[in-house]
Amino acid sequence: MNKKLIFSSVVIGLWSTPTHSFTSPSLSKRSSMIQRGAPAWKNQQHQQITSGSHDNTRGKRHSMLQSIPTSIIHNSLIPQNRTLAITIYFLLMNIIYILRRSHIRNMPKRKLLQIRLTREDGVKPILYIINIIAWQLFVNFVFPLLELISRMFGHVSFYYFYPNAGGFGIIFEPLSAQSFSMSKRTKSQIRCDWHRFSVNTGDIGRDGYRHPPSVERNWPHFDIPRKGWKHWPWRRKHEVDRDRYPRKGT
Repeated sequence: MNKKLIFSSVVIGLWSTPTHSFTSPSLSKRSSMIQRGAPAWKNQQHQQITSGSHDNTRGKRHSMLQSIPTSIIHNSLIPQNRTLAITIYFLLMNIIYILRRSHIRNMPKRKLLQIRLTREDGVKPILYIINIIAWQLFVNFVFPLLELISRMFGHVSFYYFYPNAGGFGIIFEPLSAQSFSMSKRTKSQIRCDWHRFSVNTGDIGRDGYRHPPSVERNWPHFDIPRKGWKHWPWRRKHEVDRDRYPRKGT
């Protein structure tokens, strides 16, 4: 009888003590919402919005991680490709210019390079550097188009350096005159030069040109021997007053 009373009291005590919850906080929160009378469709909508925001965040992070290497590669490769393309272009234009001049003048390529790259006696280093820069500007930027235009008129174009006069120029010669001697080629040249020269500033003589004294100038000019132009327009023939220079015997 005593054993039955003890067993019944233990069972009643266990029944009356509060039980511990082993559920997660989210489940307890969700159960509390249901206990408070919240509809089930609201709970489902809340879950969908939360999962959707997490998916969008993951997608943005993934796209950013994918775009970073692409942009880095794009920005690093383009300057390298441009530098390589410019280097190849400069090298190719110099080879074409040397080969073309060697063929036209029947001159060894090594001698042409030696003429272009050797600093002659009396030439200052700054003038030598300016000469090299001017030559490269002509070969890479002027020569490709100028040579095509010159060939349309039956001429060829060359870059010249004048160490004694401290300048440079572009010379046009007829293609048919390349086999002539230098003196004959000079008579048929058209020269666009920029170097030092002297020009008279005195009175105009009987021949239409000014007499000394002279001054030294460093200006661009044209020389066309066939037309009698030398250092034009700074040295040119002027109109002569015939009354000032009467003929002999009158």
